[in-house]
Amino acid sequence: MSGLDLDKWLTEIGDQVVRKAATNGFDSLDASERLIYQMWLFDTEQRNGGVSQYFCNRGMEQWNSLARVASQDLKSFAEFADAVNRVISCAEDAYRAVMDSEVNLDTHYEKYRHHLLRQLKVRWDNR
Repeated sequence: MSGLDLDKWLTEIGDQVVRKAATNGFDSLDASERLIYQMWLFDTEQRNGGVSQYFCNRGMEQWNSLARVASQDLKSFAEFADAVNRVISCAEDAYRAVMDSEVNLDTHYEKYRHHLLRQLKVRWDNR
């Protein structure tokens, strides 16, 4: 599946999951839907304005939720999360830490993104 196909898939399935959460509450989502929700949220924020935008809009609590769920279910995510955590650890403001970092987390995410989305789709299809 091409990168564009994966983008379209994540946009469509993410929309379904977000609508379900909006209608029935986040607790109505099963584990697979929660993973989709978390990855869709991160990926959308990152594509719109970068990893810094994700932290500006969502903060550490959301990141910790994403990292907890995705690191368990998506093997590739752990490496990316390690890079992010090195940048934001000990920071009072994760957004500022990302903005001030010499590490380009957007470039780093792009190295993992296609593989992560493929893993996510396979996991979704096999649920």
